[in-house]
Amino acid sequence: MENTIKWIITFLQTLNEILTATVAITTFSLFLFILFFIRKEKLARIFAPLLFFLTVIYSADALENTTILLSYQLYWQKIHWTGFVFLPAIFFHFSEVLLTMTGFSQQKLRKILIVFIYCCSLFFLIELWTDRLFSGMREIETIGSTMIPAETAGWFWIFFGILLVSSFLNYLNTYSRTRTRTSRRRMTYLIFSSIGVLLGTFPLLIFGSGFVSQHPLFFWIISNLANFVILIMVLLLGYSVTTFCVSWSYRVVRLRLFEWMLRGPATASATLGILTLIKRSSGVLGINIDGLISLLTVVSIVMLEFLITLILPLMERNSISGYGNEDYSLVSGLENMVVFKPELNTYLESLISAVTDKFQAKGAFIAVIDPMGKIDDYIQVGEADWENIAEIPARIFEEKQTGEELILDDSGVICPIISKENSNDASVLLAILGISGTAAEELDDDNRNALQLAIEKARVILWQRWYLISALSVLRSVNESDQIGLFRDVSPLNQTEMLKSRSKLDLTYVSGWVRDALTHYWGGPRLSENPLMDLEIVRNELNHEADSPTNALRSVLKAAIERIRPAGERNISGEWILYNILELKFIEGKKVKEVAQKLAISEADLYRKQKVAIEEIAKTLIRMEDESSHGTIEKSPDNSKE
Repeated sequence: MENTIKWIITFLQTLNEILTATVAITTFSLFLFILFFIRKEKLARIFAPLLFFLTVIYSADALENTTILLSYQLYWQKIHWTGFVFLPAIFFHFSEVLLTMTGFSQQKLRKILIVFIYCCSLFFLIELWTDRLFSGMREIETIGSTMIPAETAGWFWIFFGILLVSSFLNYLNTYSRTRTRTSRRRMTYLIFSSIGVLLGTFPLLIFGSGFVSQHPLFFWIISNLANFVILIMVLLLGYSVTTFCVSWSYRVVRLRLFEWMLRGPATASATLGILTLIKRSSGVLGINIDGLISLLTVVSIVMLEFLITLILPLMERNSISGYGNEDYSLVSGLENMVVFKPELNTYLESLISAVTDKFQAKGAFIAVIDPMGKIDDYIQVGEADWENIAEIPARIFEEKQTGEELILDDSGVICPIISKENSNDASVLLAILGISGTAAEELDDDNRNALQLAIEKARVILWQRWYLISALSVLRSVNESDQIGLFRDVSPLNQTEMLKSRSKLDLTYVSGWVRDALTHYWGGPRLSENPLMDLEIVRNELNHEADSPTNALRSVLKAAIERIRPAGERNISGEWILYNILELKFIEGKKVKEVAQKLAISEADLYRKQKVAIEEIAKTLIRMEDESSHGTIEKSPDNSKE
């Protein structure tokens, strides 16, 4: 019986090491996910350090399990407590941010309180590394090691308890401020998982070392259960925070997070668990597998990734993904349906190369026609230079040719590639295929059949490309529109925020438009076709002052530049740098090198400051548009002294 208990304890110890490493890998993976995908959100910026310190705690525990020397165990214990010292402060800050997401106005005193709490955590960290928070470390047989609290540790537990209660009160306040069933369900997930994570990391071994030393089996069972619960709580908390922070649909959140966790922590943890169990088992059985460890690692990772690749499509088809079977089949096949221009050119080049070889011609070409009837792309092999190629589309339209009859030309044979619209039976000229040095009367039946086959293949791919261009244009318009994600731009917890009007002007887009408009300030398509033409301030300028939309936009840009002009006489000081760059580079049209020399800065520095100047103009235009919509727009002051 005693040997059986020892074997069970050994197994539970191994399982605990695997679970500890799994929690560390999971928290680190979630940390990377938050850091690289949703770091701009306020709640995510608080959640990221929380995950970081959880990673520190469990990584230290996992590494301590592999350490034999007590001095190194003490070192890892201190690193563990470094993470734990900051957890109460971060959880309280997390609860404060969550409360503000419900529309609660955070007063300045509460912000000062948060700073004070972080300072207290920093104080306890200093106490930890100067051996005044703990007086040392003791080892418990079959359990491990634990720290011995010093007198200062009592103050830390008071600090911990106050913040735990305060965080819980904030959660209750947040829950009471939510009104809908959906919001309360999400809030319950957050409260349950965050409190669970905080309590799950609590070091019970410090206070119950005497009891657990007498009941090691009970300790290892509780320890494994605690680690498993923490793993679930971390995943639940990560999912809850992600749904509140991103503008994706919940279907996309689930799929992205699920795939991220499968390919990252699930694969790593499973590989680690398999190798650990095999190594421990080989030691008991007396088998040496050191030479197979590398091979087993590679095989485990490859097989797990292969299984994930098989499982993911099934999960996407599942109801959890939000896809219906028909919709999923269409969406998942969209990537294979799209033909991009480089792929199209490669395919057409191969096609006319085969035609050239078949006819033993000097060369061949294919001219792709755009919806306006002009040549959009021209691909040729060999000698296929038609002097009058630009006139052929007009000639086909004039003759109202709807079939694919061969056209005789001095340079060879030309065949139009035509497709008919099913809706109104209208003919669409997709492309023109030409073969140089070949007469139509010289084509025998075999060559004509080969030519017709080439035309048919070209028609299929060009027809697909023709319609996909329209589809891509629609998708591009949807992607650039902020209306689709507008309902997710605010917190789902803050019901009143959803009723506030929001500006349609996004700084990122406006900055790009301003850059384009200034590049063609004195004329060009980037100015005349600029989206800034739709601004109310431009329309007002057109109605009152300007004689054309282009002049109206140019006048508005000039007014925005004048708004950022400093007061006083113009010079080359730092205060004037943004205005000078805009004036010299865009208004006066000077070259980059000349502007850099005149302002006594490097070209690299000029480009950096130019970006800042363009963003300032974009912000100014957004303010001017808001003022115009409220009827409060003002003329820029006259600071034109030179």
